Amino acid sequence: MNIFPVSRLALMLAVGVTLTACSSTPPDQRPSEQHAPGTASRPVLTADEAQNFTAARYFASTDPNAAPWSPSAIRLPAQPDFVVGPAGENGVTHTTIQAAVDAAIAKHSSQRVYIAILPGEYQGTVYVPAAPGSVTLYGTGDKPLDVKIGLALDSEMDRNTWRHTVNPSGKYMPGKPAWYMFDNCQNSRNATVGVMCSAVFWSQNNGLQLQNLTIENTLGDSVDAGNHQAVALRSDGDKVQIDKVNILGRQNTFLVTNSDVQNRFVTNRQTRTLVSNSYVEGDVDVVAGRGAVVFNNTDFRIVSSRTQQEGYVFAPATQANIYYGFLAINSRFTAAGDKVAQLGRAWDLEASENGYAPGQTANGQVVIRDSVINEGFNNAKPWGDAASSKRPFTGNVGTQDDKGNITRDLNDANANRMWEFNNRGVGSAVVAEPKQ
Repeated sequence: MNIFPVSRLALMLAVGVTLTACSSTPPDQRPSEQHAPGTASRPVLTADEAQNFTAARYFASTDPNAAPWSPSAIRLPAQPDFVVGPAGENGVTHTTIQAAVDAAIAKHSSQRVYIAILPGEYQGTVYVPAAPGSVTLYGTGDKPLDVKIGLALDSEMDRNTWRHTVNPSGKYMPGKPAWYMFDNCQNSRNATVGVMCSAVFWSQNNGLQLQNLTIENTLGDSVDAGNHQAVALRSDGDKVQIDKVNILGRQNTFLVTNSDVQNRFVTNRQTRTLVSNSYVEGDVDVVAGRGAVVFNNTDFRIVSSRTQQEGYVFAPATQANIYYGFLAINSRFTAAGDKVAQLGRAWDLEASENGYAPGQTANGQVVIRDSVINEGFNNAKPWGDAASSKRPFTGNVGTQDDKGNITRDLNDANANRMWEFNNRGVGSAVVAEPKQ
């Protein structure tokens, strides 16, 4: 059975081509009209301030004695270590991705191990555990849609249903490398598995590389518009690269964390991830979690078929003492619906309602720069109130002297750390706030 619907990605691209053809001067090709300091609802960086928000800054180490991470392009070998595909196909070593991952980890190699995946649809979860070496998984098709990894998982599943859905044939067993990941989730004391165990593809591998494939949580619109986190891709590792990958889902489509092997958010590490030339789709908190993530040349799409009540691209839970969370550069933001979508909201991870504590609670950090934002976003209120604590969004406009020089603390814990710079498109307009 084909578990994947007609590609919304293909439809979006087709619509985009049509709209571009109909306009002699598309909004995304006009100069940016965003000017600092912006407004309390939509703060905008100055050119000098924007120099603080580059990939190099996000990839710096929290260890002052360690060199920053400087990722280079993913390089594929002439001959992979393992090949996943139909049984009997020339060169195939495993018929499931998880079996190939298990074999790669079992090598106990400190060198990178490469897993090639032949075109096809692979239903089921993939867990990549922590290990001394790094793993590269890549599709061999002409495009990312040629290799599809998918399953319908819901954070609201009870543990027994989740166990039978994720492990129907015993692919996770004691002694296998990823057993600890599965076992941690199945032994949760909560009634439901929760967002942390709802991922189709979950990796704790430092140095993980993914290229030219599609990962989808196919729960989609099969449930009501309530609280149903359904993660497509979750990554807990450092120095992770994702290139030419479609990440499809609804709520919490891409969850990036700094979690340990006990599946807990921690405060003593900062994971770093580069996402390039990719496509990410969902409706609520599409990219969420804790860590430094740079998106370069990536398409974000907010869909509204499940809910018209809200839609957020980013939901960072950046630690209060960490300056860098999510950065989107040279990317495109598209939303369906009539100005319902918002660019993001903070995830005040440790706080209950009205419990935000400046300098102690997570204070999500996001910068969107040099990108295109379409008309589906809310210009008057592009950033939403925080999840968990419900604190209202407060942008930092600083103070200006008589020469127009702006002074502000970009990490002021009493304000949100969500900024824009040099964005274009109808959805990038800064709306003047009403006078009091």
